[in-house]
Amino acid sequence: MKFGKQILRLAEQSHINHCVAYDVLKKAITVVVEAELQAKPNDELELKEVSEAFGKPVLAGVARPPDSRFHGLLQHELDKVNRFANLQYRLLIDGLREAQRLAAKDPKTEEELSELERVLDTTSDKLIQFEHFRRLNFTGFRKIVKKFDKRSKEVGLKTAGISGWFMQSLLREYFVSEPLDPILFGLALGFATHRHLRRVAAKSPEPTPSTAAPIGSKVTETFLVSPPGRLGMLCALIKRFELVVPTPFAKESLSPLEKMRLLLHNMTQDGSKSFTGMGSRNTVVYYDDPKFSQYSGRLQNNGVAGFRYRQTTPGDSSDDGVVERDGTPSALGVNAFTNSSELACTDAFPLSIPTWESQASVNELLKSAASKYASRAPGLAQTVQEAVSNDMEVKAVVSSSRLLLRGDTAATEGFFLALDEDVRFTKTHMESSSSAPSSGRDFCYCLLEVASSTQESASWLEELYTHASLRSVSGFTIGAYAVADQHTDKVPELPHYYEHFKIMQDQAPPEQWGLMLEWRAALNAEDEEEEDRPAQSKAAKAASEILPSEKGATSGGGGGTEPPKSSTSVAGGLGATLGTIEPKNFLASERTMLEWIHTILALAFLGMGLWKYSLTLGGDGPQPQIFFLGGLLNVTSTSSMLLGCYSLLLVSVALVFVWYAVLSHVSRLNALFKNKVTESVFNDRTAPTIFVVAITGALFMQLSVQAITGVHAHRL
Repeated sequence: MKFGKQILRLAEQSHINHCVAYDVLKKAITVVVEAELQAKPNDELELKEVSEAFGKPVLAGVARPPDSRFHGLLQHELDKVNRFANLQYRLLIDGLREAQRLAAKDPKTEEELSELERVLDTTSDKLIQFEHFRRLNFTGFRKIVKKFDKRSKEVGLKTAGISGWFMQSLLREYFVSEPLDPILFGLALGFATHRHLRRVAAKSPEPTPSTAAPIGSKVTETFLVSPPGRLGMLCALIKRFELVVPTPFAKESLSPLEKMRLLLHNMTQDGSKSFTGMGSRNTVVYYDDPKFSQYSGRLQNNGVAGFRYRQTTPGDSSDDGVVERDGTPSALGVNAFTNSSELACTDAFPLSIPTWESQASVNELLKSAASKYASRAPGLAQTVQEAVSNDMEVKAVVSSSRLLLRGDTAATEGFFLALDEDVRFTKTHMESSSSAPSSGRDFCYCLLEVASSTQESASWLEELYTHASLRSVSGFTIGAYAVADQHTDKVPELPHYYEHFKIMQDQAPPEQWGLMLEWRAALNAEDEEEEDRPAQSKAAKAASEILPSEKGATSGGGGGTEPPKSSTSVAGGLGATLGTIEPKNFLASERTMLEWIHTILALAFLGMGLWKYSLTLGGDGPQPQIFFLGGLLNVTSTSSMLLGCYSLLLVSVALVFVWYAVLSHVSRLNALFKNKVTESVFNDRTAPTIFVVAITGALFMQLSVQAITGVHAHRL
């Protein structure tokens, strides 16, 4: 289905007129491109329609390149989308403020409590609709700029394209960059207040926040959530679960209503920037021996095998981590809600492993910690010691942004949840999801881990299934999948679900997975196009691995974007983001050489003309012409001699610098091929300075001598 029709079908009816005018922009591409090629578009009716849609003549302005004209139309649409996004965001804040006002009245009757719940549900629905609006428009802008670049190349327009730099600016637009986490957290506090008021009305006791590890189940259960359904699922969960966030809102002394008031006050004063976020950076390191013993155990035991090192960093926390048995429910119980230094369970022990340590040092740290906690966690300590003795090493590192929830009602008590979004994995430690797109591999789903003290099916879980935002895969574990993905050719066998996820991830369009993965796809779009192009010339191929890309990078936190910035480095050849040098880079060097030659030819012709003229001076009287240096100089008079010297100096300068132009061009080409992009080669200021000084000096000397000669002749 055409994307323009998708917008009409998928967008909310009240949002359609505020979405990007995708079909109009498609027609504008034809108008702008044809105007550049023919000076006048073929379809006058289409030109009139596009101009009326934008309220101004599309082809207004003199000597504007097509990409500049089209960017002006894009900016018109961006302003429209941003205005509506700002209005919707204010309406969401107003909904939270109305809910706070109702909750502050201390409602006790069913009618008052139902009104509070209705306001919260309405705001929740608007938040989901707004997220859908953002994603739909982001996709529209990304597609239309790619279509413009494609059309420009098809017709042979000499334009560098706009998708590369436009996507960078798009990430800073209000409708993309404004975070929705503060609104979601405000809703979580509102629903928590509503649950508290219902308990007060029913005279039920307040639940005590539990951090005990669930004991009724042997493993955690992992569900897969598609990113577009992530916000809807969270809105359903916060109605029943307490959302646990980092400081300053994690203070137990504050009630949910007081936290909500503090949040709204901060958003009113400083906007959403004052909110530090709900999630924590979660990094899990999976170790294994050369035979992948722990990996095989995970496949055979539904994920319960071996151990992992987990480091969860909320805000200003320390670098302390936890060594824990993989797949145990305590990973979402006492381990998740207790400081690592206070752990006292048999499935984990605290340990700090700096990322810069060598594998030998890490093994020593693990061995020492296992001996220290052998009496408290004998099974885990033995597993760690056996792995260390088998020359274990890091096989995969899984990074994500984690949200923690715990049940605080009769229906959800004993349930512990963790939502991992923006899941990425690599073979080594990575900084965060805000790194460059090439620094890790994305996992296309969010992960919802559930641990409980009961085997009964939860009603809220059934509701999530009905929304089609949740699915489960038998035996799935992200640790096994990450190891299999990073060591596909080395593992003894692949998980039964591996090929399915591989196909889904490779073939599904980026917009299916939400803004975060689509953002990375947008930044990598030009690189992917280069790989699909036919083979270039040998010179272009060699140059394609030389200069760093100018596309930079950006970063996204889990589920959101930072976008997104990563510095591009070529130190040691590691972590570099390499771009492509097209033939225009070599042609630019050639054009520089030709510009030098044009100037030098003009100088040479001027010198030759003056020299020929100097040879004709004198000889009109009784005194014959006198030549010197084999006829190069006419020394009949001082004027003829000086003019001859000046003209020959100009010719000499031209000869010297024409060779300079050629040799500099060759030097630049060699520098490109050898990756020696130095200041002395590409920004040499010495030769141009010498050229100007030589021409200016010669002219000054000629004028000075002629003036002196004229004064002397006048006196005679």
